[in-house]
Amino acid sequence: MKLTGKVVIELDPLEVERLLAVLMDEDREGAYRFLKECLEKKIQDRLRPHCVPVFEVSYNPRQKDPYAK
Repeated sequence: MKLTGKVVIELDPLEVERLLAVLMDEDREGAYRFLKECLEKKIQDRLRPHCVPVFEVSYNPRQKDPYAK
């Protein structure tokens, strides 16, 4: 995978509090859990292609709905 620009990830207030607590406590295990439970899915979602042809296997007919507001 080749990144061509920045990846922006949004954190809700509880995630920010959890991250700050991990940093203040210098909790390695907590940091790893935070990466696995919170950031991993968000990063994978951001790296997934946004525009896909209808015939692609990974395409879901309601995939665009969360972005159409």
